[in-house]
Amino acid sequence: MSSKLNHSVAVMGLPLANVTANEAVDQIESLILSGGTHQVATANLDFWLNSLNDVHLHRIIAGCSLVLPDGMPLVWISRLLGKPLKERVSGADLVPQLAELSAKKGYGIYLLGGKPGVAERATKVLQAKYPGVNIVGHHAPPLADLERMDHGDALDRIRAAKPDILLVAFGNPKQEKWIRMHAKRSGVPVSIGIGGSMDMLVGDVQRAPVWMQRSGLEWLGRCLQEPARLFPRYARNFSGLALKLPLALVAQFLQRPHRGPSAVNRSGDSGIVHLHLQGNLESETYPALDRTVNSCIAEGQLLVVHMQHLAYASPEGLGALLDARQRLLATGLSLTLAGVPARLKLLFSAWCLEPLFDEFKLERERFALDNKAKKSAQFARLVGKDNNIAVESEV
Repeated sequence: MSSKLNHSVAVMGLPLANVTANEAVDQIESLILSGGTHQVATANLDFWLNSLNDVHLHRIIAGCSLVLPDGMPLVWISRLLGKPLKERVSGADLVPQLAELSAKKGYGIYLLGGKPGVAERATKVLQAKYPGVNIVGHHAPPLADLERMDHGDALDRIRAAKPDILLVAFGNPKQEKWIRMHAKRSGVPVSIGIGGSMDMLVGDVQRAPVWMQRSGLEWLGRCLQEPARLFPRYARNFSGLALKLPLALVAQFLQRPHRGPSAVNRSGDSGIVHLHLQGNLESETYPALDRTVNSCIAEGQLLVVHMQHLAYASPEGLGALLDARQRLLATGLSLTLAGVPARLKLLFSAWCLEPLFDEFKLERERFALDNKAKKSAQFARLVGKDNNIAVESEV
């Protein structure tokens, strides 16, 4: 896949696309036309907290070709961190826009999941509202855990329908894991997790008033509708944010941008490209990073990014780094960090980015092993001293 039209912004460990709703639709169409299979996530605060408790889910979301900010709190956080996202792009708004795109250009849409009968009703609603929309099929598998689902039946139906866009309404994290599990086998160009969007489309769940949507309070409107189900979730999400956000802001504050020119120097050896970053990692780094990633993909080379001379990393710069990681991983390659200074280690930790890079895990493991070895040596010395004391007393 070629470089994205819009780079991501790193927001608390999520690579969020800085796009409007219309730009999001344009990017999804670009993904359809680019070839291959792509996953799109519509992430909100619940996605974020779930990903912190599930490294596999975190890596799935970070590995998506496009992650849309479906949650106003994430937009608010982006403002606090210094790079405001353009707007919230909700799954409930995205589905009708994709139906409109389908009606204009013929892209096939398949609806998967939801409660019994909801996908069928959603099909009728979309056909009535967007004449010519190409809904190629719908299916609601019996409710079951991911491990107990009849995956074969769903895949057979999807492959027979040959959609361009697969909309999966299993809820997070099940839908994200299902899509990643079957993306290659389904052969669908773009698969998107849409959560409860179909329930809103058919009117089983009422959307909050427009003024609430525009002011970023739709989550409150939903909570007032379903307090027993949603209040505990929102309380958990905001509590998790209250624990994480202060340190993220402190880590951002402690950074000191480099006042001189920044530089990106490239070297290479057999099968590996070394990229040395100096000064600041910002939006200006995009072109050099893009060129390097394109070259690595074309030549099948691994990428090592050296950061020991890096003074500052912006949300845009870290977003570009996550984009580079995603593109390389999608082609079976890898991006490794080297020489990360202490102040940036704090930033990676506070911004929930550590789980996405194996070198941090290896470093922690090495630290644990070193501590274990030191403690063993200390114990051995103590035992030796005790033995000497015991022998001396016997003499």
